[in-house]
Amino acid sequence: MNKQLFHNSLLLLFCLLLLFATVSCRNNPAPVNLENESSFQREASPEDNNPANKNAGSEKNTGRGQENEGSSTAGDVPPELQDPAPNELGQVMVAPNELGQIMVLMYHEIGYPEGEWRRTPENFRRDLQILYEQGYRAVTLTDMVRGEITIPAGTSPVVFTFDDGNRGNFNYLEADGEPVLDPNCAVAIMEDFHEENPDFGLAATFFIYYPNPFRQTEYIEKKLNYLVQQGFEIGNHTYGHANLQKIGAADIQRELAQHVKTTAEYLPGYEVNSLALPYGAYPKEPALAVRGSDGDTDYRHEAVLLVGANPSPSPFHNSFDPYRIPRIRASEMNTEGVGLYDWLEYFAENPHKRYISDGDE
Repeated sequence: MNKQLFHNSLLLLFCLLLLFATVSCRNNPAPVNLENESSFQREASPEDNNPANKNAGSEKNTGRGQENEGSSTAGDVPPELQDPAPNELGQVMVAPNELGQIMVLMYHEIGYPEGEWRRTPENFRRDLQILYEQGYRAVTLTDMVRGEITIPAGTSPVVFTFDDGNRGNFNYLEADGEPVLDPNCAVAIMEDFHEENPDFGLAATFFIYYPNPFRQTEYIEKKLNYLVQQGFEIGNHTYGHANLQKIGAADIQRELAQHVKTTAEYLPGYEVNSLALPYGAYPKEPALAVRGSDGDTDYRHEAVLLVGANPSPSPFHNSFDPYRIPRIRASEMNTEGVGLYDWLEYFAENPHKRYISDGDE
């Protein structure tokens, strides 16, 4: 009897020891292999979504090395590194850049035949259409120089200038003894295009010289008043198309002041505020191109235009000089790679180089 009790006690003790060992193993898991630590993920922290706490140099944040991360999303790549999305016309939209370059176009005459200094009406219409389709909008020279460029976001300003006051720039035909605007002159073509495309704008500066601008003596006053009423600008091209580099200080001031005085006789109160240098020739005393006087007539130009072959810096760029504004020849003959269409191609390939409006006034 005592021997049986002893055996039962030993069996009970063995069972208790076995039960204790089982519970102990469950509460003490095997050590983690540190070499496989990367296979474990820690619990997400609220700080994980703070961009300031992310490693900017990691492959994940730079968009590289994601082949095994699953499909990437736009949120993984900073906005500045994402490809710009096309608009509804399939055109790639470029971020605003109001420090970009601006094309100031130089025309001389609209007429026949096509020449180095002459654009046919058909080609001028084509110029306008292509500029419009590529996102350019006409602004006045004065607005450009003053930095008052108010065009829609995503578009680029373009400035039209016409030198010499040739008849093809502004011509009247006669019908029943009355003057009728020639549909193939520059003024009519621009007005027609603006009527079809109001958002293109209607702006240009006509740099004329005297005594017979636009070559129709009987219509000088009528034409000058019409231009101003339509929002076009009249610029100084000296009184008699003088080469300012070849004459003295007194004659320079006489040429420029006489132009201002004569224009005021046709347009009382009108201020001529820009000069296109004939032949692109600056006077030996450059300050005389900007301001001066002759007798009782003063002149003061906010802008002085060169002939040039390249775009102008933005008026907001520190390299902008309003007294040395380069222009682009609006021609396809003898432009040697620096004509209008050469620059259109350049800006199409380098849209970040051109002025892109942010739409703010």
